[in-house]
Amino acid sequence: MRKMELHKSKKKMRGILLMITALIIMQLPVTEADAATSASDFRIEGSTLVKYRGTETNVSVPDTVEVIGESAFEGDTNIELVVLPNSVRRIEPYAFWGCDNLDTVVLGRGLTEIGDYVFTECRGLEQMTIPSNVRSIGIQAFADCVNLTDITIPDQVTNIHETAFDGCYQLTIHCDAGSVADQFAQEFYVRQSEMPEYEDVPDYQYEDDASGDGSGEAVDGTADASGESGTQDDQTEETPSQDGSGTETLLGSTKIVGNQAVFFIDNTSPTVFDGSQGGSGQAGADGSDTGNDAGAADAGAAVNSAEAGEAGERLAKYTIVDQRIVADQAYYRNETLENLTLPEGIEEIGQFAFARSSVTQAVLPEGVERICYGAFYHCDQLSSVELPETVMLVEPKAFDHTAWVENFLENGQEDFLISGGVLVAYRGNASQVEIPQGVRIIAGEALKDHSEITSVTLPDTLSSIGEGAFEGCSGLSEIVFGQQDTLVEIKDRAFFGCALESVSLPASVERLGTKAFDEEVAVSSEGAQMPETAYETSAQRLSNEAYRNYPEETGEPGVAVTGYEGATASLEGAARAYTLSVNPQGDRAVLEAAFQRSLGTALPENTLVLELILSDNSGIPLTKLGTRQLTVTLPVPDSLKGEQAQVYTVDRNGQLEQISSQRILSGDVECIRFSVNQISSFGICGTGEALDDSEILEETVQSTSMSGPEAGSDSALAFARFLVGGALLITGAILLFVRRKREET
Repeated sequence: MRKMELHKSKKKMRGILLMITALIIMQLPVTEADAATSASDFRIEGSTLVKYRGTETNVSVPDTVEVIGESAFEGDTNIELVVLPNSVRRIEPYAFWGCDNLDTVVLGRGLTEIGDYVFTECRGLEQMTIPSNVRSIGIQAFADCVNLTDITIPDQVTNIHETAFDGCYQLTIHCDAGSVADQFAQEFYVRQSEMPEYEDVPDYQYEDDASGDGSGEAVDGTADASGESGTQDDQTEETPSQDGSGTETLLGSTKIVGNQAVFFIDNTSPTVFDGSQGGSGQAGADGSDTGNDAGAADAGAAVNSAEAGEAGERLAKYTIVDQRIVADQAYYRNETLENLTLPEGIEEIGQFAFARSSVTQAVLPEGVERICYGAFYHCDQLSSVELPETVMLVEPKAFDHTAWVENFLENGQEDFLISGGVLVAYRGNASQVEIPQGVRIIAGEALKDHSEITSVTLPDTLSSIGEGAFEGCSGLSEIVFGQQDTLVEIKDRAFFGCALESVSLPASVERLGTKAFDEEVAVSSEGAQMPETAYETSAQRLSNEAYRNYPEETGEPGVAVTGYEGATASLEGAARAYTLSVNPQGDRAVLEAAFQRSLGTALPENTLVLELILSDNSGIPLTKLGTRQLTVTLPVPDSLKGEQAQVYTVDRNGQLEQISSQRILSGDVECIRFSVNQISSFGICGTGEALDDSEILEETVQSTSMSGPEAGSDSALAFARFLVGGALLITGAILLFVRRKREET
């Protein structure tokens, strides 16, 4: 009888405790992954999840899904956690592109393929484990996941695209020695030393030069083009002119910008073609058909309507700017180029302008003065280059990994590769090196890391020593300068890391680059005064801290703003003190020229022009932030309050870009907020349209109180978990007590 009573008592107690536990679980805040289980949140066709339409922060994909479709979650900034079931076999391109707040992803065991661009720009991701059944990781699958620090890749992965982790500068790859992942990791770490390429270059499947079904030929410097809207599947073609010799003369081209095909006609004209319009037709900057009217695009709508503002974020850019500059990354990864002849009038070839393209020969016309960083980097088939005597600057990596340089380094008959008076590369091994007479320019990094060199004699004809030209020549202890006083400049890090103790500069030297010599080297001048201190664009990259000189660090990490009352700023991952100077009287001429070039219209009169200068305590202005974002919040001037506005800036080549912005209410102050990764001139343009109150986001401080249904959900969740845990412990204790009592009887 006693046993029966104990048994009944135990069952009753179990039932009560289970009811309590169930009630507590029912009160848990709906923030777990299985919150998003409503069928209406998912658009599923067959076994493919085509689109997620929910608004939950944590999402659990149904176990009937086998494929996560293209762009299924793209741009969803609500999602923080996603759980994929074991049924999912493949994740297609762009599936989670730009999910900025996604910080946790649980991949199912059935997954075999991670497609192209799947997690690109998921800035919240910090760690990832790839399941053992995955065999391939696609193009830029995790590109620009700037906070991704650790990823584990199993031996079973046999194919990892070289760009899979571009821009992941904090990443450590965990894998077994000898695996494909291990080989990839070693190459990845080497590429990190060439960081600017992976900071700057566009998604080449979006911005390759091409036209969906475009065709055209140049006649007297003009070209025609037509085509359909571009997608990632529509590979486009270059539309060069033919000069009759089989050599391509670049006059116009096509680019894919923000999923929109933009067909460039003659780059000497502001007219562009917008591939988002079906068939062929001339289009204004706002995407509207302008019929047969040649000349300036209709820019008024781009400035004066919100709808056009959205299109404005995809402003077309010319590959050749003002007939003088081949734009940065203009032909990056272009696979249709062969023999290349640039038109007369070109003065500058931009950063990575032809990098990784298929060009085989390049003839640069007289008048080219500047060949920028990585201009022909990794043009693996480029076997012949002719430089004109007008070239005055060749930046580092301009010709690295070209057949021209590689063949010379392996099979060259001479010690020096010289073209047009430019010393491009060196393959000798002598301790005493004499640079040949006739050399005017030593290219960036031309003799870098030749530790066997102990003495170098410079020619009388030399005018410039390039950036990092002798950097890392650890045995170099003597420099013999030419006798003709022709040397004008010694650029950044030219002799950094050498064994020099003292240097006496010729009186002709006017500019001395940052870290041109080690700090302990005694540098003097034969002239009346020391050369002025200079710096190159590489020192202006946020990531290149080693290229700048720092006094003793002062100030707290973060960004202090000066020059604009009430303005604030924050920088992703700021580990030192920065200052942002905001000049509300910026140079209107810069933006005016960009508006005329890109939109064919004048800069609106009510534009607030700002000059932003970001610096650390090195004193060097930082212009390139790579994949890190500077977020700026500015009180709206009285002239723009209550009015819709658009934010514009200009890139390094002077071309116009539109920046997304938000209008917020901070306290009782109306502000505009925008994020950028390059620092330049900015313009805030009023559109003339009234700003609806619903378009202003009110900044609030989230309460940690548990009194509200939404406030403090994390605290509520923790407390509820505590109650559940406590209930389970009590249950266990009671059951143990009952068991002992039963044993006693």
